[in-house]
Amino acid sequence: MSDIDRTVRALVASLDEAPLPCSGNELSPILSVLTVLLSLDRRKPGYVEERIKRLQSPDPGYGTLAGIRDYAALLTPEKYFLVDARDEGKRAGLLVPMLDALIDGMRDLSGASEAERAEEWAKAARPSDWSFGPFHGLGLRGFQQLRQLLGANTVLPTKEHAAFVGRAVGRAVDMPEAVLLLERAAARLGYDLEAISKDEWTRMAGDPA
Repeated sequence: MSDIDRTVRALVASLDEAPLPCSGNELSPILSVLTVLLSLDRRKPGYVEERIKRLQSPDPGYGTLAGIRDYAALLTPEKYFLVDARDEGKRAGLLVPMLDALIDGMRDLSGASEAERAEEWAKAARPSDWSFGPFHGLGLRGFQQLRQLLGANTVLPTKEHAAFVGRAVGRAVDMPEAVLLLERAAARLGYDLEAISKDEWTRMAGDPA
């Protein structure tokens, strides 16, 4: 039996009901990117949501990846972030390289809109891709948040995910492998990983696989 088969069996055995797909993120690709960058540092509760909401007025989508990339490069990323005086712009250096990487990665993907191409990119990416290029600055969790916001069926990794998968496959797994096995298993089952609560993961991490 493969590791994916074992993870599938463990998910089915551990959940009373199948976590079915629910409504996903409604942010545009550029607002998803900004949400991730603004979430990397500790901020006052509600700050990120408030700033994103202000950016959505008057355009709910705010703009395109390429459009904001050119604007931020012209203004300089530091000044772009400092449009809000409360933001010290610590992550400004990641903005343009990350937008360049996304734009390049989406170039040949199918999709009638930027959002559809971004979703295809997020689904095709692997958790281990966080270590390449500008995405390394996000860390694994930040990279996973980006993929999740753009439409991938995945998790924001915690020790509970690694513990659950480790029990399921009968060996220690690192975090990227644990997330990848969960993604593959959920795809087979049609499960929405985001619909599984933190409390359920905590319980499942301690259950015999």
